[in-house]
Amino acid sequence: MKHIFKRTAAFAMAAAMTAGLLTGCGSKNSAPGGASSGEDGVTTLTWYMSINPVAADTDKVIEALNEYTREKIGVEIDYKVIANPDYKEKMPNLINAGEYFDICFTSNWTTDYLQFVGKDAFLDITELLPEYAGETYDFIPQAVWDAVKVNGSIYGVPSYKEMGWQGGIVYNSDMAEEYGIDMSAVKTLDDFTQVLATVAEKSKSAGKDVIGVSGLTNAWSMAAPYESLTGNPKLPAAAAVPGFGNFRDVAAEGVFNQYASEEYMNYCKLVREWNQAGYLGGDPVNYDSDIANRDNDFNNGALFSYFIQYAPGTAESMSASSGHGVGFWASMEPLFETRSAMGGLLAVSSASEHPEKALEFINLLNTDEYVGTLIRHGIEGEHYTAVGENQVDKTMGGTLTDNGYDYTYGWQFGTPFNQKWDISYPDNIEELFQQYNDAAVISPNNGFTFDAVPVETQVAALTNVISEYTPSLETGSVDPAEYIPKFLDALKANGADALIEEVNTQLTEFRASK
Repeated sequence: MKHIFKRTAAFAMAAAMTAGLLTGCGSKNSAPGGASSGEDGVTTLTWYMSINPVAADTDKVIEALNEYTREKIGVEIDYKVIANPDYKEKMPNLINAGEYFDICFTSNWTTDYLQFVGKDAFLDITELLPEYAGETYDFIPQAVWDAVKVNGSIYGVPSYKEMGWQGGIVYNSDMAEEYGIDMSAVKTLDDFTQVLATVAEKSKSAGKDVIGVSGLTNAWSMAAPYESLTGNPKLPAAAAVPGFGNFRDVAAEGVFNQYASEEYMNYCKLVREWNQAGYLGGDPVNYDSDIANRDNDFNNGALFSYFIQYAPGTAESMSASSGHGVGFWASMEPLFETRSAMGGLLAVSSASEHPEKALEFINLLNTDEYVGTLIRHGIEGEHYTAVGENQVDKTMGGTLTDNGYDYTYGWQFGTPFNQKWDISYPDNIEELFQQYNDAAVISPNNGFTFDAVPVETQVAALTNVISEYTPSLETGSVDPAEYIPKFLDALKANGADALIEEVNTQLTEFRASK
């Protein structure tokens, strides 16, 4: 894969632009209910954004952004930022009510991309992208563009970061060394059983009672990865990914119920053994749901490890904040599938009066280092200090604990590869991302998006069944030999076969159209 990282900022201009900041993020050229171009030729774009939390100095940062973009591309932003939980409710209502906007954040978890493409809320930007966001269009891999296409057209610019997702276990590497555990010898989850036994034995001998592992309610798809054909990996409609070698007995079916597989039974039996041996703590289902408590226990050495969807640099960043070394054991190579590109996109409204300018701005977010770093970390000298060429220190040498503006990850705004990184990340973070992305396995049906409308009744019923059975099964809280047959019966009674048949029909049509 070609090198993906670009840095195009004009730093002298950027420094000049940060002087004389105003306090409001509204624009004097904004007209109620719509975009406008002022007498000075500057186009105002309305941007609805989902972010959490809304930083105190947001207005100040947006004014600095506008100072720069007015000169750079003749654009200023009327920034409508809404905290994530509220955005999930408010933005769909605003779209349905016909509220004017030029750009909005969309995904498969808030303001559903596919749903609002289906409602014609977002503009088909397929033809505009190469001309008005050509740099962005060129550096985002084709597999990512293919994943966000709907009926062959593109309606949003995806946030390009890691290619797909990778499951595995983060662990306390200091504790592993103390207990003589060699994680490099762990090749399978079965091998991890001995690790958990050692943690239990050694910690009790030291007068502690360390929980071996948590996060199992999200671990099943990491243990035996498959392609999710509905976009929801919990629904019973999967396809085998040849690169992983799983599900060989059912792969020929094309679309299958992953819960009826030998892999699922084996996984549930394994975690049942862990549960009965006491490696998971007293109540793994509820423990998994209390993330703050889990993080506190991990940092304090009361929890040895937990399952996680990993991104490059996570272990290093956690090491810097946890007070002990953190390692990562991968249960799989990264998997890129259609849903991987749906985690965050910027879409242009189909009613936008300035779609070309909207794409120019999105292109700037993705390719201009000053813009990317500003929207992620704030204003240099006020919210962070620069460290070398590619890093920032948001504590400003330890003088700040709450600096008023910082979004550690930055991907919500666009690619993080044109942004400076916090010093909690290793200085070779972009190289780590490159290696990760190069290793990604592309799913066989990348680009397939499932229309759930014909089976929405079954999907709702199946979702309830899955919520009832899987937490207990996948934490070893019940006997899988007894409960998996009951689970499968409940899935069948609530429309699993109809869902699989509908997925198979749509998948056949998708393959025929390629």
